[in-house]
Amino acid sequence: MTDLTSWLFAALLFVGLVSLVVLFQDRFIYFPVRYSTAQLEAARSVGVQEVKFQTCQGNQAAFFFLHEHCETTPESLWLVFGGNGDLALEWLGMVRSFPGSRTGFLLIDYPGYGVCEGRPNPQTILENSECALQALLEQKRWKLGADALCVLGHSLGGAAALQFAAKNAVRKILVVSTFTTMDDMVRAQIRIPLGRLLRHRFDNLVSLKAILSQNQVPEICILHGEADEIIPPKMGRALAQLDPSRMKFAEIPGAGHNDIIQMALPLGLQSELFGAIVAE
Repeated sequence: MTDLTSWLFAALLFVGLVSLVVLFQDRFIYFPVRYSTAQLEAARSVGVQEVKFQTCQGNQAAFFFLHEHCETTPESLWLVFGGNGDLALEWLGMVRSFPGSRTGFLLIDYPGYGVCEGRPNPQTILENSECALQALLEQKRWKLGADALCVLGHSLGGAAALQFAAKNAVRKILVVSTFTTMDDMVRAQIRIPLGRLLRHRFDNLVSLKAILSQNQVPEICILHGEADEIIPPKMGRALAQLDPSRMKFAEIPGAGHNDIIQMALPLGLQSELFGAIVAE
């Protein structure tokens, strides 16, 4: 093979790989999972309520859980967002472990996940978030202000939580193992910057700046595993460095990308102020 032929082959291979990433990038970002009948029945058996609504993507559903007095307006309502391979009901075991009877949890699935129709992208995920909340409030005939709303997100769910909070005032934000931007994640994973070719442009730096510019800045806590093997801890640190005086940050020793949930979140939600996690 001549040098020119080798160069052309390498160039074509590179272009082909980039084209595959561009055309099928959603398959590298989202890993939709569907519920089994047994999973849905098990959730209903412990008092989970299905919240049905429609968006531009079709029929959607989220799940609401409150320990007691299900018709009583909760003092706090957490919107919970999972990672790119998670289902909303996978958070049920964790939220059931919190004893507060006046704290509700709205577990959000993305389009294409669970029983939801459609395809996920930043816009459709935001639409699911906002419409799920609206549907719950209408179903319960509740009126909840920003002082009652809180968001929690892990990994991709951190981006979903932050984009929601950038457009809807909330009282508390807890994001765990979350990246800076999707472009940074692409660079970290495949070493190829896609630039304007990237269609799923989650930008947590922009979302956080918008949140920090609000008249009433919510309590913000960012957690990251010291041993995170998927999203580098430096990304969590970079998010927190936007305004260290108004954001709490903790790097959990020994925690990886997924086991940080078991190691840190229960303590964080029980304390409500996250002080035990980020104590100096």
